[in-house]
Amino acid sequence: MEEKLTYEQAMARLEALATKMEQGTMPIDELADRLREAQGLIKFCREQLYAADKAVQQILSPE
Repeated sequence: MEEKLTYEQAMARLEALATKMEQGTMPIDELADRLREAQGLIKFCREQLYAADKAVQQILSPE
């Protein structure tokens, strides 16, 4: 990912990609590219959630 995305922007892009793919009108070459993009977005979102969870756990854990 070259641009700096927020979690919300990444999720919105994933939803848009899923909707477009579900329509079934995407050429196979574009579909492969969009699947790679979706894979990167999923990884980004997973990392963001992990980092947020870790931060919350540190805040909530007793010292």
